[in-house]
Amino acid sequence: MIFVNTKKIVLAGTFGCVFLLLLALILGRYSRASSSTSGASAASPWNTYAIEGTLAGVRVREVDAAHAAVVFLYDLDNRTSADYRFAKGPDVVIMSRLKTSESLSSDAVADIETGAFLPAGNRARVALEVVQPFTWPAQKDDKAERNFRELIAGQVAGLRGFVLFDQGSRYQIELPAEIPDLQTSAAVRP
Repeated sequence: MIFVNTKKIVLAGTFGCVFLLLLALILGRYSRASSSTSGASAASPWNTYAIEGTLAGVRVREVDAAHAAVVFLYDLDNRTSADYRFAKGPDVVIMSRLKTSESLSSDAVADIETGAFLPAGNRARVALEVVQPFTWPAQKDDKAERNFRELIAGQVAGLRGFVLFDQGSRYQIELPAEIPDLQTSAAVRP
């Protein structure tokens, strides 16, 4: 009789140990997976100082008879000792920075025209464009020039600028869009 009870106890203990071992393995994997994902963000914050963007000019480009692209030209300055390359694609996210609240917004759909290569300590020019509905004027005159200026002014109204997030390198690049004097800006050309 004692032999039967011991056998049951050993069998129950074995099942209990196997259960606890499996539970520990499952919880260990879950714990490592969640700490590695949260640790990656904490270990590599956005670098806001590596690349500096300066507004170099603005132009308007005809997309079709009913649309225009407002193209913002930026000089990017690589302040690091390493070459930097980014390509247009899913790892590059562009958002607008609002003037009043400094909040980020994805309302204005901005797109980078091409990628860029910035050698260490050098500058390169990139173009960011926002496509808008716009009826192209029949001729280039003063009225057409006013329409172009209004299109650009409407695009930058309420914006401090754009922010380019390169998720691969964890770079956050601020791109100002404030144009000091839109009426006399020589950079505004159709």
